[in-house]
Amino acid sequence: MLSKNYRNPSPQTLRISVWERGRAVAICLLIAVCTCASAVNAYAGGMVSVSDGEQTYLGKVVALNKQTCSLMDRQGQLVHLDVPSLKSFEKISARYQPLAASQLRHELRQEFSDGYEVSGTTHYLVCGPVGRSARYAELFEEIYRDVEQFYRVRGFNVVAPEVPLIAVVFQTQKEFIEYCIRDQVAPSPGLMGYYSLKTNRVALFDDARLLSGEVQLPNELLTHDGLVSASAGISSTTANTVIHETTHQVGYNIGIHSRLAETPIWLVEGLATVLEPAGMRNSSGRKLLSQRINEERVNWFTKQHRPKRSMGNLAKIVASDQFFYRYTLNGYSEAWAFTFFLLENPSRRKDLVTYLQIIGARDPMVAYPAKQRLQDFQKAFGDISRLEVEFIRYMDRM
Repeated sequence: MLSKNYRNPSPQTLRISVWERGRAVAICLLIAVCTCASAVNAYAGGMVSVSDGEQTYLGKVVALNKQTCSLMDRQGQLVHLDVPSLKSFEKISARYQPLAASQLRHELRQEFSDGYEVSGTTHYLVCGPVGRSARYAELFEEIYRDVEQFYRVRGFNVVAPEVPLIAVVFQTQKEFIEYCIRDQVAPSPGLMGYYSLKTNRVALFDDARLLSGEVQLPNELLTHDGLVSASAGISSTTANTVIHETTHQVGYNIGIHSRLAETPIWLVEGLATVLEPAGMRNSSGRKLLSQRINEERVNWFTKQHRPKRSMGNLAKIVASDQFFYRYTLNGYSEAWAFTFFLLENPSRRKDLVTYLQIIGARDPMVAYPAKQRLQDFQKAFGDISRLEVEFIRYMDRM
């Protein structure tokens, strides 16, 4: 409809009007695409420029619906934007272009300046204390190679990371806690490190007092396989943190897990705890059983969890993550035991690969209710009750 108050605009007004119409068309097209099943495919692989009026973001669309547009920016961080509030949306390149390692190194130096340096390897950029970051970089890279090989030789679908992987090692617990707060992660006395799905970074600290034994910080979620000794300048406690969190980071960057998908906790932590022992990561797992098992997890499972465990518990951890929140150590021990059982059986290992593919193919913008979780699980593994009997018999024989 033509407005009755219409008048010939000035050249400046005309330029603004054209921009506004273009912006309106772009956003309307975006919302229209959001209604399609192939929403992400419309922008797949390309680089987009998106503005919410306060900030402009460059990256690629990784998930999209009428309410939310999820981007992976050029650092590899996830940004979730409110679609109706967007001011502009433009595809600027047919190919996603992450920051080059040199650019990323420069940005990290600006973010962490005094007392820190950045060291690089084939896959990692590690920001750490001056004179120590290179040691950490070597450790992260070694774990990356072990974890990638572990999955590859067992038939998992492995891809190369799209962006350089980042780890930040703080000199003190105080600096680490301050970073946690900025990163919206709740710090606790036992927390030595974490992997963030949002930033795609591993963050941790290595207090010099850990090397001297002056202080020992508990972390019930980690094991002690001594990959790096204190004589190498990295405390064993910190090395254990690096191992656990790096297995998460690598898994989410080589195609094992999706950072947007609602992957059940038992699966994420099961794979991470299976990979904690050096005997499992090295030599393609061809070590003695005693070298491959996670002693901390198997001891808790057999002595604490198994005597009180009832049949049907497997369905509980598959259908919901609540068991982990309520019974953390039991949850971790069962996740390790069940995942170890699956990986030790070649047929069940193939089922696990299928299960990961099913989860990865889900629309991350759609809720994942308990009923659907169980259906997806049984689509890959068959009847869950029969599988549970098989699993418990295996663990009892062990």
